[in-house]
Amino acid sequence: MFYFLFALFIVAALLLLFTYFVFEFVFGPRKERDPREVPNNEQYQVFKDETVTMVTALMEKPFEKVEIISHDALMLRGRWYKGEEDKPTAILFHGYRGSAYRDFCGGSALLFEKNWNVLLVDERSHGMSEGKAITFGIKEKYDVYDWVRYIEERRGRDKGIYLFGISMGAATVLMASSILDKSRIKGIIADCPYSSPEKIIAKVMKDIKLVPALLMPFVKLSTLIWGRFSLDTVSASEAVENSDIPILIIHGEDDRFVPDYMSREIYEANPKLVRYETFPNAGHGLSFMVDNKRYRMLVDEFFSSLGD
Repeated sequence: MFYFLFALFIVAALLLLFTYFVFEFVFGPRKERDPREVPNNEQYQVFKDETVTMVTALMEKPFEKVEIISHDALMLRGRWYKGEEDKPTAILFHGYRGSAYRDFCGGSALLFEKNWNVLLVDERSHGMSEGKAITFGIKEKYDVYDWVRYIEERRGRDKGIYLFGISMGAATVLMASSILDKSRIKGIIADCPYSSPEKIIAKVMKDIKLVPALLMPFVKLSTLIWGRFSLDTVSASEAVENSDIPILIIHGEDDRFVPDYMSREIYEANPKLVRYETFPNAGHGLSFMVDNKRYRMLVDEFFSSLGD
């Protein structure tokens, strides 16, 4: 009996250790890098010079450091760019292990041109914000709520608030639409969102030649043990199905990280509410770079349709 119990203990310890490494690999915080560093693949390298120029311009733009305490007691930080007093506010959420500066070097420029007020957020476990785990929108959606409340307290509810997200940030703001409504949020722009945390993790597993059916149980177990959250609790598709906030979804048709069919799934959950636009030949988060003129037109049309 002793040897059986000892063997059982060893197996349990190894399983616990394995889930820890899985958790750190998938959900661990982003290591800080220079936001001007462009991913080393062909789709991004084509726009390297343009990206570095825009990121540098955004980094040099004056801002006010702001911070809030999240629902679970983390210090979250962002950059406040003051626009005209009577203009709306846009709150911007970047992607998985991404940089607020790089992910919004283009999108923020559209808002500055309109003299809008802009809040560029460092999501939990990124940049200046605290956190030990990236939860793919599961906890971050409540951070969105907290940032919205901050803007309401700072500027009131009558000026108008928009949410703008890219990649994980896009999925996150869509998930947050289930706990916010159009009385508080005028509109959402979601650029290349995934339909659910579990689906994007399974897709990336396949990309690196792993078998989701075998590994996903360990991933889910790791989130319960080490992160105290469940991958099954939320999806962008389900949130949008029950939302009343107008949404514009944009997605590159050559997105090799988050395939555009995931945005279509979200669109099909509520086609009367969502406008869905794709960009031929655009990689992940690169629609703005591939067709700047059309991107600007779609965003302008969306704002105009809501009175801004």
